[in-house]
Amino acid sequence: MEGDRVFVLTMVLALAALKSVKTVAGVKAMIKWPNDLYVGTKKLAGILTEFAVREKQVDWAVPGMGINVGWHPETPEEGGAPATSLLEETGQRVSRNELLIEILTGFEALYRDVAAGRMKALYDEWNQNCLVLGKAIVVESDRERIEGRALCIDDFGALIIEEANGHQRRILTGDVSLRLAVS
Repeated sequence: MEGDRVFVLTMVLALAALKSVKTVAGVKAMIKWPNDLYVGTKKLAGILTEFAVREKQVDWAVPGMGINVGWHPETPEEGGAPATSLLEETGQRVSRNELLIEILTGFEALYRDVAAGRMKALYDEWNQNCLVLGKAIVVESDRERIEGRALCIDDFGALIIEEANGHQRRILTGDVSLRLAVS
């Protein structure tokens, strides 16, 4: 895999988790670009993919995820997103083993599609399950603040937004946070 395509591993894990949470717990989650799962306005899970690139190819990659299963969320720290858990959403305990098996099985199936070059369905499904698309958003980084409407996630994992002036911007992964803009 080329280094500029490594975001696809985050996409694969997010989609596998999304489907698994629905199958095992009956909870409908959405993807908040670039790497979180939300139920409504509450964070359910976070995904991080660590990797190294050598000569433009991925040398190694380790996708990981923290998912709130049987935890009762406290009030978030000031400025933090409110959190939820599968227990909080369903009122019932969810088997971590069953959830893990479902996530790994789903990850393997989706990864096989990626390895075989079948990517379009993955991108389409990612975009269909993306929480921010079609909404007014604010993207903040250390360097700038951009306001616009989220249009799509491209095949490199970049968020495409349209600014008020009609100009489209491509935002890559990194230290970027998204907040729904105040209307």
